[in-house]
Amino acid sequence: MTLKKPKKKAVKKAVKKKSPSQGTKKTSFSIPRENDVKMTEMVDLAAEMFVHTLEASSRIPDRMKSRLLKAIKEAAKEALS
Repeated sequence: MTLKKPKKKAVKKAVKKKSPSQGTKKTSFSIPRENDVKMTEMVDLAAEMFVHTLEASSRIPDRMKSRLLKAIKEAAKEALS
């Protein structure tokens, strides 16, 4: 005759409650206006470096290069604003 082991009851874990300070975090932030000039200069430089990298990896005509550079700069400035 075999004896059956009694089944253990599942232990319920306590759920941690969120503190009010953690639940009220801002999901977005704004860039201070005094840094806008520096940010746009950095964006312009990054766009030029990106286009230069593309140009090195594939031969892009000058006309297309200037269009691409302008489009990247405009998109980056729009994303910043």
